[in-house]
Amino acid sequence: MGDPHTDRRPIGRRMTPQRADYRRLAQSAEIGTVTRGQLAVLAQNLTCTGLISATESHLLVTLVNTAPAEAFDKSGRPIIFKSNQQLGFEIGRSAGRVSRMLSSLFDAGLITMQDSGNYKRYPVRNGDGAIVDGCGVDMRILIARYRELDQLVRQAKAEKSAARAALRRYRGALRNLRYALATVTRLSDRALARIAGRVERVVALVGVASKAPSALLRRASALFDWFVERLMQLPRRSESASETENSTCTYIENGMHKQTTNPDPLEESN
Repeated sequence: MGDPHTDRRPIGRRMTPQRADYRRLAQSAEIGTVTRGQLAVLAQNLTCTGLISATESHLLVTLVNTAPAEAFDKSGRPIIFKSNQQLGFEIGRSAGRVSRMLSSLFDAGLITMQDSGNYKRYPVRNGDGAIVDGCGVDMRILIARYRELDQLVRQAKAEKSAARAALRRYRGALRNLRYALATVTRLSDRALARIAGRVERVVALVGVASKAPSALLRRASALFDWFVERLMQLPRRSESASETENSTCTYIENGMHKQTTNPDPLEESN
């Protein structure tokens, strides 16, 4: 008969090089440089970066707020000793779900775990009763990575703001162009049909505007503005301005627009 112990699963928390690196980074944290309030705000905002889900963010905020404010002072130890069952009760999730979320937060480098032999969480106190160490959920990694994570949040918010602005600009430019197509009277039906066809090809290549890249929307908006100028038969721009416009519209993502537009007025190209 074979050895009955050969198929046993390893006992203990899964350890990876990345997790080991996070634990080492946590030990280098300068406690006292970041307040509990700053960490709570960061934990709330991390969802916009895509690093964690809203439920994981809720758990992370709960962990931060569980530690007393003085735990984040220079002589403090921000380690959480609540059980998974207690944490699950506070966020409305099962203990098993909390365990999986803690594992995900560990993998994301937002917490580290200091385990005891039986996985119980408890503090280690000095003779004065102050917590000097313990086994539990260690929040020092958030302090060590605060500037990095805060920059990620700021960048994500800036990109989101730019995307909203590009979307509004695109929709406005398209609306203005379609109005111009419907009301212009100085061009032949053939010329109007040609430019309308080009507009619809651009719209089709952009696809769902709310999901399109910001750069693509900006370039499409610039092209729509150029079409409006052609419809209104405005004088051609100076050579320098024309070169700038062409550099904007010539190479558009996904081959949206190849520069085939005749720079002469539409009527003359017929």
